[in-house]
Amino acid sequence: MRTEALSSLIPNAADFLAQPPTEAVNWRDSSTLDFGLAAVSELLDHGSLQRQMVSLVKDGKRVAQSAYTWAGQPIQPGFADVVRSTKVSAYIGAGATTVLESLHRTWKPIGDLCRRLSHETGLPISANAYLTPSGSQGFAHHYDTHSVLIVQTAGSKTWQLHAPVYNDPLEHQPWDGSKVTEAEWTRLRTGTPYLEVTLQPGDSLWIPRGWIHNGFATDEHSLHVSFSFPTLTPYFLAAELVRALGSERAFRAELPWGFGRSAELRGEALATTAKLLAEHFTALSEQPTDNSELADTYRRFSLESARRPLDNFLPAPTAETQVRTVAEAAAGVDWLPNGNLRVHLGDSIVEFEDAPAQVVADLLAADSAVPWTAAGFDLPEETAVELVTLLLRTGLAARV
Repeated sequence: MRTEALSSLIPNAADFLAQPPTEAVNWRDSSTLDFGLAAVSELLDHGSLQRQMVSLVKDGKRVAQSAYTWAGQPIQPGFADVVRSTKVSAYIGAGATTVLESLHRTWKPIGDLCRRLSHETGLPISANAYLTPSGSQGFAHHYDTHSVLIVQTAGSKTWQLHAPVYNDPLEHQPWDGSKVTEAEWTRLRTGTPYLEVTLQPGDSLWIPRGWIHNGFATDEHSLHVSFSFPTLTPYFLAAELVRALGSERAFRAELPWGFGRSAELRGEALATTAKLLAEHFTALSEQPTDNSELADTYRRFSLESARRPLDNFLPAPTAETQVRTVAEAAAGVDWLPNGNLRVHLGDSIVEFEDAPAQVVADLLAADSAVPWTAAGFDLPEETAVELVTLLLRTGLAARV
């Protein structure tokens, strides 16, 4: 598989994929990512960002969204959630950090990069950007429940990294400073960090989930993009498996009344449930099963394939139209019992039948950037052109 996206951010992408680091790592001058102040200005000045797409952080706390949107102001209907650039400017002047949330959905180059990163890693990668004025700080000591790859794109920022105080936190176990012991706080505040580094444009920093990080701008502003690497855990799979039990009548049966006041009834109910679980999961592990529904639950986090509306006005493709495969558009591929190929696009599903199914499977598996035409398929010309048309419409192929 090509690793062009990951290789544009860090060195030795193949080694990284084979064994993701379990400790913080810093790479100097490793990234070619182009997302500077001009891009931030274009996003904020355009006047189309909604409140969910921008956060402001002042003194370690998020600013109320009503303070920098049109909420409560006399303006045209539908604009209450729109971010006001004048208000953002005032907060930046007061030292607030601006967070561009879900940047992979608002800035196409970042979206394309995240889509490719998702293909290379097998994880639904997302991105935020953080702009911090000189001498300021957004969030102080904290950990994330997912790993992040930070890429500095303008200015500089100093980071202090400490080993976890709580190993491998899950999504419902976010950072809570009040639960950190005094001894741990002393280590974080006065102890020697595992890693302390000042990032310059082009530098990257890997922070595994659970690792404490404390970042602050230097005597110049700081802009970095943070790529989130979500963690798939046995806990997640177990929760999804249990959620699916609702379709089994045995698990919908009513247990005896009195559960809250009778230890004997509680014991019987737990024994009954444990027996049902054991029988269900034994059958699940012993029998081949279609687990695509379980995969679909994870795929829902994937970025949908890129489809450009105005491509509908281009001339219809012919057998000689030059196109290339966009393998990263596929969030997943499943062969069905009937021989059809099901391709997941993040927001929808497309199925291919018969010979075209194998053609599509081969194209996606090859993951080649070399252009091709419908004429090169071992298919009737009309069928081949129809296939190319469908691939273009779904974003699985793009014109060269």
